[in-house]
Formats: sequence, structure tokens, C-alpha cells
Amino acid sequence: MKQTFSPRWLRAIGALQNGPLMRENLDAIVGCSNSPELVASLRRKGLEIPCERVKRYDKDGNACYPGQYSLTPEDKQIVKTWFE
Repeated sequence: MKQTFSPRWLRAIGALQNGPLMRENLDAIVGCSNSPELVASLRRKGLEIPCERVKRYDKDGNACYPGQYSLTPEDKQIVKTWFE
């Protein structure tokens, strides 16, 4: 099935194919400030794109758990079929 993708979706898919990305990094690569909504839109197209909460520390030394997105092996297969 032929899919239509925005430039942001294409940048996100390309970046995630290279490995997991923290939300802030995905924002910077894609060129938006709301990558969770961008990921949600890709999920609506059929991708899983899990979000793992990773322990980090903020500037004050407090633990926080930002999200790290990745493509599953099944996601990679779906993406491959989109661009064949």
C-alpha cells in the first residue's frame, strides 16, 4: 500500500532506523518540539515505536525518566514495505 509521508515523518523514520533516540534528540533531528505527537501519528500508520523510560538526572540532580523511542524489528519490516 502506497503511503504518503511528510518530511518530518521521513526524517523520524530515517533517524530511528539507525537506533534508539531520546525524545529531545528526535525533536532536534526532525525539526519539531513535539516528537511524541509525531510518533503518535506514525503509530496511527501502523508502527509500534515503543517508548522506553530511561533513568536520567536533571540539572538539579533529581532522577527523571525521559522517553527513548525505537523501531521494533516488525516496524523495520513495515517501513521496508512502504518504500519498495
